[in-house]
Amino acid sequence: MYNYAIVMNIYSGAKRREALRILLQEQPAGRQTGLLRALRKRGFRATQATVSRDLQAMGAARIRTGPGEFHYEILDALTPGAALSKVRTMFRDSVLSVKGTGALVLVKTTPGNASGVASLIDRLRRPDILGTVAGDDTILVVVDGEKKRADVERDFQSFR
Repeated sequence: MYNYAIVMNIYSGAKRREALRILLQEQPAGRQTGLLRALRKRGFRATQATVSRDLQAMGAARIRTGPGEFHYEILDALTPGAALSKVRTMFRDSVLSVKGTGALVLVKTTPGNASGVASLIDRLRRPDILGTVAGDDTILVVVDGEKKRADVERDFQSFR
């Protein structure tokens, strides 16, 4: 019985994530509660925490689309060129400051936007960026050396 429950959870999780992917393609959603309602209408039982984990597993992030407007978008499917375009838009709309030191770049965003911006920075797949860590309004970008940090900082400044 235990193995059956695990298999059913994996199966239902995959089906639920596929339904989420379709929902996000059909109509942009800015809140997890809306996605949860739409999933329930399609016969899926889930909690907000489950939807949140599903979105993270799918590589989705909440992206600002305008003043006070957001929607979830699956970022894993973005090409680096498409990610660059979205990064520029997010930097113009959400980034307040960019400051580098050593091999680190600190990016300050408007509240709630750090995670989406960091996800897009990661999707750029720049070899000089080793990774990002995001809070609510702050991103720490780890760069492969001081010289490369200056290039990254300059590029980020040009996005604003």
